[in-house]
Amino acid sequence: MFAGLTVDGTTVTSLNDDSTIEVIFGADIEFRCSACGADLTETSDGFDDDNGESDCPAYLPDDTDTGTDGSGPHTPERVALSWCNSAGIRSNETDDAITLSLSTGDPRGAFTLTIRRVPDDADSPLAGRLLLHLPYPGEPMPHDALHPLHPGTFVIGRPAPATRAHLTAA
Repeated sequence: MFAGLTVDGTTVTSLNDDSTIEVIFGADIEFRCSACGADLTETSDGFDDDNGESDCPAYLPDDTDTGTDGSGPHTPERVALSWCNSAGIRSNETDDAITLSLSTGDPRGAFTLTIRRVPDDADSPLAGRLLLHLPYPGEPMPHDALHPLHPGTFVIGRPAPATRAHLTAA
């Protein structure tokens, strides 16, 4: 079997039949200021930069900021992929399987998705078929809690907020 892997457009080769590829994301920063680009830390009063400053040097007041001295807070935005600790792909020719692992919480674990083929000579009606193993709500020792949003989609961690009914005047 030949499998090709590219990372940022560069081909990566491996000499092993059973291979593991893992990408570790080193983003310790979850928020960045969209105005000045400073890395931000969330505090009880808002967001501070690395110097402990809550005022943004690139703050641009809008028309509603009358009477201000021209200074203002940082504008936080989430850093792309800061939610991901790592991602990995492992091929295993012995088990005829490929596993994708994605870590979104504790870096010591991961959600795993595995596709494996049941051997052709297995005494089973599934012989030769592909099986897909997925994380599911209520599984033992989950990486993080899963809450069904709709079939095939889950909210990870806290459940989705309940929608409020719209009330109309009588």
